[in-house]
Amino acid sequence: MDMLQKDKFRSWEIAQDFSNLALTPDSFHAFYVKFINLRFPMMVAHLLELRYLINHAADGYKEPPLTPDYRQFRESLRNALDSFSIDNPRHCERMLKILSLLRDIHYKHSILSRDAEQRLRNAMAANRSKRQKAAHYGLFFVLAGVCSGVLWLAIPEPMVLIKLLPALYGYLSWYYFHKLPGLEQEQEKLTSELNDVLRRRVNSLNWKTLIHKLALVLGYKRVPGVEVFHSEHDHDHRDRSVYH
Repeated sequence: MDMLQKDKFRSWEIAQDFSNLALTPDSFHAFYVKFINLRFPMMVAHLLELRYLINHAADGYKEPPLTPDYRQFRESLRNALDSFSIDNPRHCERMLKILSLLRDIHYKHSILSRDAEQRLRNAMAANRSKRQKAAHYGLFFVLAGVCSGVLWLAIPEPMVLIKLLPALYGYLSWYYFHKLPGLEQEQEKLTSELNDVLRRRVNSLNWKTLIHKLALVLGYKRVPGVEVFHSEHDHDHRDRSVYH
C-alpha cells in the first residue's frame, strides 16, 4: 500500500472511530456530525464500540414523564419508525428511548451553546466599551498635555507643578493608548471563540437520517446491498463505502 492509500485508509478509519467521544451536551456536535456522516461498511471493532457508546448512554437515561408534548413526540417518531419497517416491539421501544435521549442531549447542548454565545457577546460589548474609553481618555490627555505645555510657555516663571503637568498628561495618554492593542487582541480572541461556538452548534436534528443510521448500526434494519460491517482489513471496502 502506498502512502496515499495509507492516508485514505487512516482517514476512513478515523471517520468511524468514536472512542474519544461521549454522548454529552459538551461533545454533542462532534458526535452528531460524525454520526450523521458515518459511512458503511464499518470495522467490527468500531461498530461494537459505537453500539456500546449508544447503549450505555441509553441504559443510564431516564425518560421524562409522559406529558402531552412527550407523548406527541413519541407518536411522531413511532410513525417514522414504522415507515422504516422497524416493527419489532422491543427494537421500536429501544429506538424511541435512544431518540428521546438524543433530543434531551440536543436540548441541553443548545442551552449551553446559547449561554456561551451570550457570555461572549457580553464580553465583546464590554471590550468595545473599554476600547472607546481608552481612546477617549488617550485623546483627552493628549489635549490636556498640549494645553499645559502652552500654559507653561505663556507663564514667565511657571510653578514646578505646571512644568510637571505635560509629562504627567503625556504618561497618561501613553498609558491609555498602550492598552488599545491588547484590547484589540482580546476582541479578536473573543470573536474567534464566538465563531467556534456558532460553528459547533447543532441547530436542528435530522431525524430521518438519525433513525436510518441508528437502525443500521444497532442491527435493527437491513438494507439490500448495504454492508454495515466487515471483519477483515479489506482496503477495497474503503472505496466502496457509501453514505446511508
